[in-house]
Amino acid sequence: IVAARCGGLQGDERAAGRLEILAGPQRRPLMTTHAEFGVRYVIDLEGAFFSPRMGPERQRLCGLVQDCEDVCVLFAGCCPEVLQLAANTNAQSVTAVELNPGAIACGRRSLDLLAKRSPERAACVSLVEGDVREKAAELPLAHFHRVLAPRPKGKTQDEDDALVSEFLRCLLPLLRPEGCCHWYDFVADWEFPACERSV
Repeated sequence: IVAARCGGLQGDERAAGRLEILAGPQRRPLMTTHAEFGVRYVIDLEGAFFSPRMGPERQRLCGLVQDCEDVCVLFAGCCPEVLQLAANTNAQSVTAVELNPGAIACGRRSLDLLAKRSPERAACVSLVEGDVREKAAELPLAHFHRVLAPRPKGKTQDEDDALVSEFLRCLLPLLRPEGCCHWYDFVADWEFPACERSV
């Protein structure tokens, strides 16, 4: 199948948006698998955000995680970071929280693939479906060595600022006192390196 993206991320669930099929059978859903550093992901191309360009960053993160760390991945999408950390580190636990039910279903299917190859590593993963603001309150406080989260974006600067403040209040209490927050912001080339909104 040859398809072209017809738009950007959509809604709170960050669905990837509709694809126009240019050649091949007209079928839905558009599912695929992607292999990266020895790990296979199941991806719904229209239902969940995924970027293979983040692969090197996922590999870098794996190099940072120490043995027996507890890691929390918020807004986990179809769980590529979660699966890489489970498969390619000795993390004690990897917890994912994701609102999009289609994305978490992809994560579960990918976790099943990992379990066939490495059941003990797949067993360290917990997938939690729901809103980060609600589910963070159910996670243990001061427990995680690392928390990974993309910076949420609003439609206006005021909404942006409010979302950032709200989500930081949710995620920072999850970190141990010496923990590390990996906070990702995606900026345009003209904003880099002095992107004030990420400060």
